[in-house]
Amino acid sequence: MISSLTGFGRATFTDEAGRISVELKSVNNRFLQIDLHLPYGFNWVDGLVRKQVSNKISRGKVYLHLEAVDYNPNQDVIINKPLLKKLVSLNEELSADIGKELPLQLDGLLSLPGVMKVDAKVIDNDQMWKRIEPVLNEALDHFIASREREGSNLAEDLKQRSETLTRTIDEIESRIPEFRNHFIEKFTERINELANKAGVEESRLNTEIAIWVDKTDVSEEITRLRSHLKEFANILDSDKPIGRRLDFLVQELNREANTLSSKISDVAVSQLIIDIKCEIEKIREQAQNIE
Repeated sequence: MISSLTGFGRATFTDEAGRISVELKSVNNRFLQIDLHLPYGFNWVDGLVRKQVSNKISRGKVYLHLEAVDYNPNQDVIINKPLLKKLVSLNEELSADIGKELPLQLDGLLSLPGVMKVDAKVIDNDQMWKRIEPVLNEALDHFIASREREGSNLAEDLKQRSETLTRTIDEIESRIPEFRNHFIEKFTERINELANKAGVEESRLNTEIAIWVDKTDVSEEITRLRSHLKEFANILDSDKPIGRRLDFLVQELNREANTLSSKISDVAVSQLIIDIKCEIEKIREQAQNIE
């Protein structure tokens, strides 16, 4: 199953002991980069979360937010009284300066950074991880499902582009005999014209014609393009991460298209090659969105 590098997943569990919430989202990245946002006092869970995520995801920049609300009654509410008094005093000074009483709400003051902190006296890390792990796994499942849905759309688009490339290559191949005959005819006329002036032997002319005809032979490039497209189809059917393999294959397709372009000067065929290059570029852009 093809997976996109972008996705979203969320899971929440609430009981009498508290609430655990995990949210993941990701964007494109060549490698796996995990950006964790953990509650205060939960740094110990960093390695466990990263291991769980990396076991299921291979690429992408992943943002993970963990929320853990403890309903444990054995908690301390720590108030920074000196800071709170300074804030109240500042309010009084400002009110006196402008000659008007400014409204002041306790809940607003307590929500300011550094004024209040809720601290549990005892946290059993093992028990807390047993609460976090299933929620994390559920969020990961939703996240992966989201990526796979998007990946399915990308796969369908890539298959259509592959089919378009195959049709275009078929059309180029059908035009090659006409191009070669026209090329040989014009080339022979020009060579004979020059030969009559220079007195070159006919055998030498035939040799030169054969060399130029060989230089314009694109059968090998077309064969390799078809081979790459077969491999492309195999990759799309793979159940493993395919992003890096697609990157490499797109480079090979582009290399063959450039060689094809350098060998053929026919206007109609050149336009078809441009179409091939455009499709390959679109495939490259899409491949960057795949895990």
